[in-house]
Amino acid sequence: MVAALSTLSWFFPIFAFLLVFIVIYAILKKTEIIESSGASLFVALIIASFFVVQTQLVDFVMLTSSWMAVIVIILFFLFVVLAFIPGEHSLDFIKGKSWLGIVLLVLMIIFFLITSSYVFNWAINWTFLRNMASKEWFGFIVLIIIGAITASVISKK
Repeated sequence: MVAALSTLSWFFPIFAFLLVFIVIYAILKKTEIIESSGASLFVALIIASFFVVQTQLVDFVMLTSSWMAVIVIILFFLFVVLAFIPGEHSLDFIKGKSWLGIVLLVLMIIFFLITSSYVFNWAINWTFLRNMASKEWFGFIVLIIIGAITASVISKK
């Protein structure tokens, strides 16, 4: 079993290349930024080839895609639970121009910034944060902040 998983690691750069190639090509084809299909294939091939050359990009794709899958599954189950709320209009907040799409877009951008800073180590000193999170008082401070935010939201209503 362990040997099978170690041989799978040989294919991670190929999987990252294929994932990036397909996503970039689909985006270029759907948005029609480049009208020629051959040019879209070429641009997608060039961008995807960066993910084979630079190993940190493969790590970034693996980390981001795994956490995005977790987020999609959580949202799916959340919407399934919300669909069973009694009443006719339990999922009306999803339709039209709602705040949910904007919130999800902002959360995705924040998610990509955090994962890129973690993989490329460009903005956040992760060692310092790990050391701070291991202190006993850190959980208490986070709990106080969450409590303050909750109290301010409840008191406004």
